[in-house]
Amino acid sequence: MENTVALILCAGLGTRMKSSKQKGLHLLASKPICVYPVKTALKAGFRNCVVVIGYQGDEVRRALEGHFQNASLDFAIQSEQKGTAHAVASAYDKVSNYENIVIINGDIVLLRPESLVSLWQAFTVSGGILAIMTAVLEDPTGYGRVVRDLEGMPRRIVEEKDATPNERQIKEVNVGVTVARTRHLFKVLERIDDKNAKREFYFTDCVGITRDLGFPVGAWTLLDSEEAIQVNDRAGLARAEQVLYLRKAKELMASGVTIHMPETVMIDEDSEVGQDSEIYPEVELHGKTKIGCRTIVGRGCVLTDATVGDDVLLKPYCVASSAVIEDECQLGPFAHLRPGSILRKGARIGNFVETKNTVLGAYSKANHLSYLGDCTIGKEVNVGAGTITCNYDGVRKHPTVIEDGAFIGSDTQLVAPVKVGKNAYVGAGTTVTKDVPEGALALSRVQQTNVLGYAERKKASRTDTQNNV
Repeated sequence: MENTVALILCAGLGTRMKSSKQKGLHLLASKPICVYPVKTALKAGFRNCVVVIGYQGDEVRRALEGHFQNASLDFAIQSEQKGTAHAVASAYDKVSNYENIVIINGDIVLLRPESLVSLWQAFTVSGGILAIMTAVLEDPTGYGRVVRDLEGMPRRIVEEKDATPNERQIKEVNVGVTVARTRHLFKVLERIDDKNAKREFYFTDCVGITRDLGFPVGAWTLLDSEEAIQVNDRAGLARAEQVLYLRKAKELMASGVTIHMPETVMIDEDSEVGQDSEIYPEVELHGKTKIGCRTIVGRGCVLTDATVGDDVLLKPYCVASSAVIEDECQLGPFAHLRPGSILRKGARIGNFVETKNTVLGAYSKANHLSYLGDCTIGKEVNVGAGTITCNYDGVRKHPTVIEDGAFIGSDTQLVAPVKVGKNAYVGAGTTVTKDVPEGALALSRVQQTNVLGYAERKKASRTDTQNNV
């Protein structure tokens, strides 16, 4: 693979997506489509990549540069979309100094690096001129068909719109991945015309021209035809995403993770789950979420870039984003941890509790119906039901500090900036506007008054009123 460049074609309009957004920018399992072929090429060992961009090219460039910050990426511009052959020709100045070239369509998202390596091997065995990747599909609709000669070697590729009825019966299709000797390829490109149904310059014509020139064309057929799936429309996007998520689920199950109804979960490629953890149906793990060992993630939980420790219980329908949940914590059901939330060891967050930029200390608990924002809470603190940190004054956010061992009664409003000292008590229904000293009791509610005999007088008054109507 020395002196070889990978060329990724990401300049197309993607009209079948019915979108104002370039096809490569649509998200597939939380990553742009254009990321996948580049990632496959790099993992297969092709360290130099050139991406052909066109429509919304600046956005595609930013997406790829943001994802592959340490890779050797370059870009070529296809100013007009005149077909795949024209796209390859647009990259001549970027790739012509390399001996060999690997060309991958930008919508090939399920290809495994091992398959790309196998195609490279077929290329070298066949003479090192040109080799294509093929697949055998039960339903080849939409794909170019591979026409072989009597010796079983690829003779040409015919696009579906140009195929005869007999050619459309062929089930072996062109995947959209090619390896070629660079000098040969660009000589062949000069011979391609647009005499076809689409009036485009088809890159696939390289196969027939190469054979006409007397050179062999190699081929490697995918062992798993799912790798040939292309994202051409929204249905194709959904199908590809389904395959990716099921692959990840199978990988985790093989490593010792129990997944209940794996066809329902959405676990991104970069997420990790430790041994003996359990994932229940409809769970979503996005980004670089990391879950420890022996942790239970209940039905419908959605975690994004979250870090979860060992022996944690996440009850159903919890949401956590850019949050840290340490060992032995319990969360939910229906809890929401926003960015900056940290639950220390053994802490508990209950139903309908929301935290943001908050640290809940070890073995502290907030079990019911509370909002804790911009708050630092010590260890072994009890936060009663309905507690709110009033952290925003309309202009700035302010912090609340609750020290170790404090007890916050139900329906408390903590008007920040404010501090509750160690082992202090705040009575139920209190609005705290001043710091509470260590060990003190804070109360702010009005003194209760009991009006004796009120119920009987009220009833009598109501009866008199009804009799006078």
